[in-house]
Amino acid sequence: MDIFFSVIIPSLNEEYRLPLLLESLALQTKGNFEVIVNDSGSKDRTKEFAQNLGAKLPSLRFITNPTKNVSAARNHGASIAKGKWLIFFDADVEVERDFIEKVEVHIKTNNLDALTVWNRPKTKNVKGVMTLALLNMSMTLFQKIKPAANGPCILIKKELFERLKGFDDTIFFGEDFDLIQRANKLGARFAVFPNPILYVSTRRFEKEGLFSSLFKSFKALFYQLIKGPIRTPIFEYEMGGQYYKKSQEK
Repeated sequence: MDIFFSVIIPSLNEEYRLPLLLESLALQTKGNFEVIVNDSGSKDRTKEFAQNLGAKLPSLRFITNPTKNVSAARNHGASIAKGKWLIFFDADVEVERDFIEKVEVHIKTNNLDALTVWNRPKTKNVKGVMTLALLNMSMTLFQKIKPAANGPCILIKKELFERLKGFDDTIFFGEDFDLIQRANKLGARFAVFPNPILYVSTRRFEKEGLFSSLFKSFKALFYQLIKGPIRTPIFEYEMGGQYYKKSQEK
């Protein structure tokens, strides 16, 4: 099989969410991709549940490689990837059946080096809907001025990713913004598309609250615009599925 895309997914205690993403990848209308899950030492059944999908998703490679943060996990996955393009997903997203097919058309039609798509909420929770709508609007409006891609879904040429030396794993928050900013400085062609559909979990917004989530987002944005990458904690930001154990989505 000619591998055009390498899908890279960092995971940590995502037994509830990761299988849903893998199921959606197994249903893709185009199969020119591999899947690499870089697990950072999950204590739950993440590995068991993922490997149970091996028959449906033969391109899946599940690797246990503890790393210091999500950027390092993504970088390790990219280092063993075979595809010409890298797709970075968060473990709690899902995609529509023709996601792979549609993003390949975007890439070839628009001669791109990197791209992202809008975030659609998995649930109709008002907090999540409003937050993601603001995010989608800002990414679209500023894509030619201050381009940015949100962490749940980033697509980038592997050659460009390697030239950038990957994600900066010294950044506490906003490594996705930093990656696209550095790519932009090299003249990379980047775009934001409303489709194909990427379903994003709103569990963080539901757990932390709308205003708290928006405050963190805007604080991070202004900090990065004025001072640069966020290398020390400016607010609390927990990672991993265990953070949501008491508020799992139904």
